[in-house]
Amino acid sequence: MSKLLKAEVLLEEARMDVEHGSYNKAVSASYFSLRLTVEHLIRGLMTTKDDKIANALYREMKRKCGEERAKRVKETYLFLYNERKKADHRPHLFTKEEARRILEISESLRREIVECLTEKGDLLTG
Repeated sequence: MSKLLKAEVLLEEARMDVEHGSYNKAVSASYFSLRLTVEHLIRGLMTTKDDKIANALYREMKRKCGEERAKRVKETYLFLYNERKKADHRPHLFTKEEARRILEISESLRREIVECLTEKGDLLTG
């Protein structure tokens, strides 16, 4: 299974998790969908460390779409990463509203990254 296909599956699972009350799972799946998309788009990425992926994303976004946009994207990516850590490793329980908001942020950021880093921005199906 390709990273991009896995990202699509995780995004759909995150949507279902919100509807079924699995809010922490939704937050985690939302982030990993985003991360797999970034890993797919940045050719030659040699790390699996989230902060290093964020730095690589910043550099690629800056090169293609400008520094201001790259900085905002990196900050949002790291925000979503921190929310994922809370969902997976901290004694925090997300509410439906929080999970839905994080899912929306993740979907929006994913679309923006694809738009910037692909020729036509039409890589995503969902």
